[in-house]
Amino acid sequence: MATGLLAKKVGMTQIFTAEGDCKAVTVIEAGPCTVVRRKTRELDGYDAVVLGFGAVDDRHAARLSKPEVGVFRKAGTPLFRHLREVRVKDAAALGELKAGDVLTVDKVFKLNQRIDVTGITKGRGFAGVFKRWGMKGAARDSSTAHEHHRHIGAIGQRKTPGKVWKGKHLPGHYGVETVTVQNLFVVGMEPEKNLLLVTGAVPGHADGLLFVGTAVKGQPRAKAKQEVRERAKPKV
Repeated sequence: MATGLLAKKVGMTQIFTAEGDCKAVTVIEAGPCTVVRRKTRELDGYDAVVLGFGAVDDRHAARLSKPEVGVFRKAGTPLFRHLREVRVKDAAALGELKAGDVLTVDKVFKLNQRIDVTGITKGRGFAGVFKRWGMKGAARDSSTAHEHHRHIGAIGQRKTPGKVWKGKHLPGHYGVETVTVQNLFVVGMEPEKNLLLVTGAVPGHADGLLFVGTAVKGQPRAKAKQEVRERAKPKV
């Protein structure tokens, strides 16, 4: 089975646990995703599936290029706006998946599972160092700040080396970056609506495109589990 799904961010809300605690959660519409292509190690050098998300009707087929439309025609699937390739280390993880199969949220994820969510952050435009880098700046009543209370300050090194080092925190474009938030928990599911309730916030605005995948960290390893079981056995 594929290890992730393309998704859309719906928004945020809050839920109450059995202990009465209030938790902020993000509502994600994950899938359904259709397998557009199955890649194999023999033909492509690695094992993967290409997932399609966001169906496009024939009226808007002109928005896609002819090569893109040809891929969907060959696979015998509807046209999709978004495609994502999901690689796996072992072909056995994909099972008998083939082009045309549909993956839903209940087939890929389960409750209390750790996941990683990748998305594009909100665009903030041209921002100063306060907003972009969180700099503190001069105090309001500082005698040396004069009128420059939100100024960046000195950035040079005098005559030697006489330049601004690369990587210096300066004003500039802020946001619209691909960010992955790791080790979030699936605290709720509504398979009939393709919805996931995920702890905390995820990148992007409402209706933004996301990729929700199995966490690369934090998943207990089978070998480690076996070692714990062996240590727990009573010694005779």
